[in-house]
Amino acid sequence: MKIGILGAGSVGQSFARAVLPLGHDVMLSSRAPHSEAMQQLAQELGAPVSTVAETITFGDLIALALRWDAVPGVIAQGRWDGKVIVDMTNRFGGGSGFSAAQDLARLAPDAQVVKAFNTLGAEHYTNPIFDGQAATLFIAGDSPDAKQVVRRLAEAMGFDVVDAGDLAASSHLEALAALWVHLALRAGYGRQIAFKLLRR
Repeated sequence: MKIGILGAGSVGQSFARAVLPLGHDVMLSSRAPHSEAMQQLAQELGAPVSTVAETITFGDLIALALRWDAVPGVIAQGRWDGKVIVDMTNRFGGGSGFSAAQDLARLAPDAQVVKAFNTLGAEHYTNPIFDGQAATLFIAGDSPDAKQVVRRLAEAMGFDVVDAGDLAASSHLEALAALWVHLALRAGYGRQIAFKLLRR
C-alpha cells in the first residue's frame, strides 16, 4: 500500500518507522522537503520527503500527523477522491462542537476519514506491546471498508484493534486522548502507558 504521511515531526516519523518494515511504500511531507535535515531523514528512513501536494497525490492512505491548526491549509492542497485519511490529530479546547475528525470529514468530503492512533504516545507505534499485552487501538469511521484497511494495518503493527463505531464516536477517542495526556504528563504516570480494553 502507498502511505502518505502529512507531517515529518515526531508523530509522522514514528508512524513511518512502524509501517516501513511491513513493506509499505511511504512518503512524508514537509514545508521544507529539500532542507538538509529532511534529506537526512529521507536517507535514514529509506523513504522520500516531499511537498504536501505530492504526498497527497502519492498516498492511497494518508496519515494526518499534524497540529490541528495546520489541517485546513493542508487539506486545501490536494484532491481527496477515494482516499482514506487516518486522523491522528488531537484538538484540545475550542472547536466547532463536533469532533476534530468530523470537522476533517467536512473539509475533505470526498475522502473516507478514520480516527485512529491518537490515544497513546507516538513513540509506541513501533512497539505497542506492554508487559506482554498489545495496547488497544480504538478506531472510528463511517466507511466499513476504510476501517478494515486501517484495522489490517494496525493489527500488522501489533495493536489490538477495537472498532468504536461511526465517525461521531471519534469524540470519545479524542476525550480518551485527553485522559492519556493528563495521566502521562500531569498525574505522574509518564509516557510508558497505554489503554487496554479487557474482555470476558
